[in-house]
Amino acid sequence: MSWNYRIMKRKTSETDFEFGIYEVYYNEDGSIQGYTKNSLTPVVDSPEGLKYELQVMLKAFDKKILEYQE
Repeated sequence: MSWNYRIMKRKTSETDFEFGIYEVYYNEDGSIQGYTKNSLTPVVDSPEGLKYELQVMLKAFDKKILEYQE
């Protein structure tokens, strides 16, 4: 199984949405197996680690936005 960060669009009301970064998990064939329930806030043990995590998260902007399904 593999994973990456993805931007997801989540419906909050009939007319409103929010966007967040989620961990998305994939099956061997590349189909989505699941994702985290809530969007992420990186917390790491050093400023350098935080910089790295944010750089990895920024790659999510290069991919298609996914629809969050309850």
